[in-house]
Amino acid sequence: MKKVIVDSNIIFSGLLYSGKPSEVLSLLRGRGFRLLIPADELDEIRTVFKRKVSYKGYLLEGFLGMTKAKIIPTKKYRGLIPTAAGLIEDKKDAPILACALAVKPDYFVTGDKDFLTRDIREKVNTLSPSEFLRRCREERSKQ
Repeated sequence: MKKVIVDSNIIFSGLLYSGKPSEVLSLLRGRGFRLLIPADELDEIRTVFKRKVSYKGYLLEGFLGMTKAKIIPTKKYRGLIPTAAGLIEDKKDAPILACALAVKPDYFVTGDKDFLTRDIREKVNTLSPSEFLRRCREERSKQ
């Protein structure tokens, strides 16, 4: 089973709108993937849903249940936050990057260009939604 971390903008956009993020989430609902969500990111996602579309919070909770998402406790990656902060421009993104560094997912899918730098890609298999979808199509065609 492939371990996948997706950032909050993929989850938010994917649950509310059609497009690449929605396609990514559709794939994650299927077999063969295990969604990993850093505890800090889950707090952020719930806050954004509550602030922007509180009446649609059921979409998030349903998605989490359907994918059997595994929540990664902060203690698993807290020690890597300073390292992550040194790699990323927006320091508020350091916890999710630290989690990716700690758990080494097969894929870290993000629409945030700050994560798509060479330095980060050398440490974590970071892909845009389009790259992730293309990779999944290529892997399926080889089976």
